[in-house]
Amino acid sequence: MGKEAILGLFRALILVAFILAIPVALITTNVRIAISEKATYDYAVRHYGAEQASGINEAELIRANGEIREYLVNQRPGALSPTVSNAAGEDEALFSVRETAHMADVRDLVGTLATVQLLAVALTLVLGVALLVLWPPRALAAAALYGSVLTAIVLGLASVLALSGFDAAWSQFHVIAFTNDFWELDPATDHLIQMYPEDFWFDVTMLIGIATLAQALVISTASALYLVVTAPAPEPRVLPEPRPELPRPEHLRNRIPPPDPRHYTGG
Repeated sequence: MGKEAILGLFRALILVAFILAIPVALITTNVRIAISEKATYDYAVRHYGAEQASGINEAELIRANGEIREYLVNQRPGALSPTVSNAAGEDEALFSVRETAHMADVRDLVGTLATVQLLAVALTLVLGVALLVLWPPRALAAAALYGSVLTAIVLGLASVLALSGFDAAWSQFHVIAFTNDFWELDPATDHLIQMYPEDFWFDVTMLIGIATLAQALVISTASALYLVVTAPAPEPRVLPEPRPELPRPEHLRNRIPPPDPRHYTGG
C-alpha cells in the first residue's frame, strides 16, 4: 500500500471515528447528567407512589435519595446501607441484602458509564481538532452533520424498541449489563423497586432521548447553516470570444455566384 493510500485510509478512519463518537458522547453525557441530579431521584419518590407502596414516610425516602446519589455519583466503596424510620418510629435498613448487592453492581455500572462518557467527549474534541488540521472547516461541519443524523437514527430505533415493549427491553438490558439476577426484585416487598418503579425508568429514558434529540437537532442545524453560508459561489460561465471575420481574398470578392439549377429546370 502506497504512502498516499495509507494517508487516505488514516483520514477516513478519523472521519468515521468522529461521526461515531458524537452519538456516544451525547447519549452518555445526558445519562450521566440524569444520574448526577438529585432531582431525578426525588421525582421518582414524589410522583410514583413510593410512600404508599413502601409504607415509609416520603421525607425519609427523600433523605435516603441523597445517600443513594452520593453512593453512585462519587463511587463510594463498600455497601450502601441507608436507614429509615418505620411507622413505629424505629430505625431499619432500607434495603435487603439482595438490593444492597444489586446497588453495588449499579455503582460499578455507573463508574463504567462515566469512563465511557469522558473518553467519548475527549475523543470527539481531539478528532474535531484533527479534522480542522487535515481539512477546511467545512469538513468538520459536514462530519458533525452526519454524526447528529446518526444520533437521531439511533434514538429513533431505540424509541421504536422501547414503545413496542419496554418491559422486555428493560429486562434484556439488565441481562446484558449484569452478571447475576440480583436485579430481579419483588415490587411487593423490595423498597428499591418501590422507590424507582419501571414507569419511572420509562419516563426517564424518554426524557433522555428527547434531550439528546434536541441537542442533535441544534448541531445539525448549525452545521447545515454553516455549509450553506460558506458554500463557494458558482463560477461565472465564460463564453468563448467570437472569432474575428477574416477579410476575403481580393480575387474572391467579386466572384460570380454559382448558377442556380432552377434556372434551367424552370422550377
